[in-house]
Amino acid sequence: MTMNLARRFGAMVEALDMAARGLAGVALIVELLVVLADVSARSFFGFSLLWSHEVSEIALSVITFVGGCVAYRAGHHSAVRIITDKMPAASAEYVLLVIEHLILVLAATVFYSAQQLLEINMLSTMPVLGIEVAWLDLPALVGMAMLVLFCIESILRRYDRRKVLRVAPAMLVVTVVAMFLYLGGSIAVQPNDALLIMLAAFFIGVLLGLPVAFSMTFASLLFLLVSGEAPVIALAQNMVDGSTSSFILLALPFFIFVGLVMERGGISTKLVAWAMAMVGHLRGGILQVMVVTTYLVAGISGSKTADVAAVGSVMRAELIKRGYKQEEGAAVLSAATAMSETIPPSIGMLVLGSVTPISIGTLFLAGIIPAAVVALCIMLAIYLITRLRGEQPGKRASGSVMLAAAIRAIPAMIMPAIMIIGIRAGIATPTEVSAVAAFYGVLLAVVIYRAIGWRDFCRITAESAVVSGMVLFIIAAAFAFSWALSAAYLPQQLVSFVHGTSKAVFLIESIFFLIIIGSLLEGLPALIILGPMLLPLATELGVGSVHYAILLLLAMGVGIFMPPLGVGFYVATAVLESKLESAAKAMLPFLGVLLIGILLVAFVPWFTDVLPALFE
Repeated sequence: MTMNLARRFGAMVEALDMAARGLAGVALIVELLVVLADVSARSFFGFSLLWSHEVSEIALSVITFVGGCVAYRAGHHSAVRIITDKMPAASAEYVLLVIEHLILVLAATVFYSAQQLLEINMLSTMPVLGIEVAWLDLPALVGMAMLVLFCIESILRRYDRRKVLRVAPAMLVVTVVAMFLYLGGSIAVQPNDALLIMLAAFFIGVLLGLPVAFSMTFASLLFLLVSGEAPVIALAQNMVDGSTSSFILLALPFFIFVGLVMERGGISTKLVAWAMAMVGHLRGGILQVMVVTTYLVAGISGSKTADVAAVGSVMRAELIKRGYKQEEGAAVLSAATAMSETIPPSIGMLVLGSVTPISIGTLFLAGIIPAAVVALCIMLAIYLITRLRGEQPGKRASGSVMLAAAIRAIPAMIMPAIMIIGIRAGIATPTEVSAVAAFYGVLLAVVIYRAIGWRDFCRITAESAVVSGMVLFIIAAAFAFSWALSAAYLPQQLVSFVHGTSKAVFLIESIFFLIIIGSLLEGLPALIILGPMLLPLATELGVGSVHYAILLLLAMGVGIFMPPLGVGFYVATAVLESKLESAAKAMLPFLGVLLIGILLVAFVPWFTDVLPALFE
């Protein structure tokens, strides 16, 4: 009887998962069509669809909370498992079981918070659509309810029942006690103590394997409970605002969509062929091709995971064929993808532009040359390493081969050109231009290259919505965490800490700091939290805001791909099917090269300033 109930519950959750994927995919297509319709109406008929922004916000909320919760069940939410992986199996299982229960409690708490927010916003209406603002909050309510069910299903399916019966009552007691203490007003500490408790909870959660998004949610909730700065409703309010309040974030799902279309559509193979014709004859030819291809691919997808998958999946067979170690390939791929964080279009640039007053178009231009500088440093290192071990250069491709490869790659390279020209010329906003680029990418893969059928297109759409939901859910949690840090007066403490620091020392310290934090926070949360805090300090010390923003992006990129914590490094090793420990050793010299490249960009501002000045 119990087994039948468990199977029925599992089947129900599976059906719910499929329905949620479909809903998130539909929301992505609706958002894309609405933005394209607005661009077309303004361009061809001279008027705007005033309701388009509000519809897009609702769609984005659906992607964030419905797609983000489905992403949890699919295992997309990244977690640092270094400590739990080294524990005895039984102990590690208990830790992971506690984490699963903690996420269940967090989901229920955010559900309660979202319910309160929804009731309040039922009294307000959107100015154009005339419907309740609560429609923005409803996806959070639905998503958290789904997440509760997903956690219960995961606990029942993955863990030994005896261990569950030990952990569940203990977690219930802790939750009930915390709730009574909070409601009774017995918990109240000073802001500095609340800040320490919040940061300790966050870092302990991350190091024990709690996914980054939920670590930030847990730390934010804990701050609200112990400080009394605001009611728990502030948690849902900041998460909803963080995922929907910035028009720029509407572009994020489009970039991820294009990245997956590019990867599944085989568009990257055209760029690999072009890079092979250009630099394949150099020492370390395949490794050099990997760097150049990553630079080119990054100008299409905007997503680092898509870049790794697109380049790595194509290059893996070539590495083996030409006798290169896959571990060395994983190291070069990690270094190259870390470098590409400032190549437009970049999700990091979009996020940084959404939380700071810097123009997205200026960031797009400013990042091109710094990425090229770091790429040349990596290519020089490859040349020296392969020369020292006696590798000979290959045969140079003929002019006709290079020309043919370039012609085949041109349709793919038009995409970044559309974005940069469209934004800098003021033709459309970054969101609108990204929608046009996404539409062009679909035409490229489905119509021109005919690499994707309509059934594959539907699957890619749903998967894009889920991956976008994961990223946006992290951003939503980061906004709540950033709000809590501000409420605990962390920005003021940072100002007093760096007061009197020289410009050079500040640059070096912040680069190293963001590399470390970027490896823990998966990059984007680090930008959301630290960008608005550090940027004013940089300008006060005489560092250009655009220059410093590019340094933040480069440092964050290195952090994401830095072993042993960087999530991107694990993705690269998985795609190239290489051994983790050997790849980490092979990565060490390239980490040094990346650091040299970033310091070169840091102390030569011309690299970041020249293109924005040229196109003013």
